[in-house]
Amino acid sequence: MSDEIPGTVKLPARAIPLPVTISEEARDFLSNPMFSQELSVPELTDIEGWRAHAARSNAGLSAMMKMQAAAFEYTYEVRHLNHCELYEVIPARIDSEDKAMLNIHGGAFIVGGGEAALHAAVKLADQAGVRTFSVDYRMPPDHPFPAGLDDCVEAYRFMLERYKAECIAIYGGSAGANLVAAMVLKARDQGLPIPAACVMHSPVSDLRQVGDSFTTNAELDVVLKRPADWMPALYSGGHDLMDPLLSPLFGDFAKGFSPSLFTSGTRDLLLSDTVRLHRALRAAGVRAELHVWEAMCHGMAHNAPEAREILDEHIGFVRRELGIG
Repeated sequence: MSDEIPGTVKLPARAIPLPVTISEEARDFLSNPMFSQELSVPELTDIEGWRAHAARSNAGLSAMMKMQAAAFEYTYEVRHLNHCELYEVIPARIDSEDKAMLNIHGGAFIVGGGEAALHAAVKLADQAGVRTFSVDYRMPPDHPFPAGLDDCVEAYRFMLERYKAECIAIYGGSAGANLVAAMVLKARDQGLPIPAACVMHSPVSDLRQVGDSFTTNAELDVVLKRPADWMPALYSGGHDLMDPLLSPLFGDFAKGFSPSLFTSGTRDLLLSDTVRLHRALRAAGVRAELHVWEAMCHGMAHNAPEAREILDEHIGFVRRELGIG
């Protein structure tokens, strides 16, 4: 007796060429030999192994992002929250002192903290022309859900003491975009006013990893090659994966949510997560935009025209929603 799902489509083995429809820089990114290397991760129960894995990943990421941030003029201050640091990045050009942005970094819920969290906000602040806060939230293996989410809510509370909600935008990608949506839902349900705008690039919206693109874009996405069972297990801490604060797709957006911009790509493993979350907001009557880029996987070379175009869309949306000319 076959247990094959009715309607399953069997495709012949085939080679997928680099498209001619994207920039040369994007083609170079997609064909980078480093993506042929398999990512080795520890066993789920190997806490010391995960600590070491996160430390190695953060060291490389921090060095790369520090080099990128060196191209901009900025200063920063460190704000101390109850359990983590909140970096305040002050760009050389500030277009509006009464507006601000909160950045929530990505990194599969386990990397992207420390100096990387600081430097991730530098380009955003420079292009947006506003003070940009970046929260160095707690992460697994030592701090699974809801620790990081609680830190993001606390960071938002910190900003609300200094800015009106209608003057704050929230920005995040991948795991960070998951936390953007979850943070707004949790803050709203705690009685806090919702921010003026949210930007979510390739969000993790359903930790069950069951969307169509988890199959159709498996192996085609050179950055996220396939669903990672360790990620939801490590982050969730044993909680129900359909909890809206873990998988924001299942949130009640009809109770109120910020105008939002979603971006993804046709080769992104998380394309379905992005599309489904966008549709959930639209179904609840929330104003939301979705932009999908040709042949973009989960991430794009910083020097590709497509990457600059994506950031222009993100920052343009933020500035419009915040009322910055």
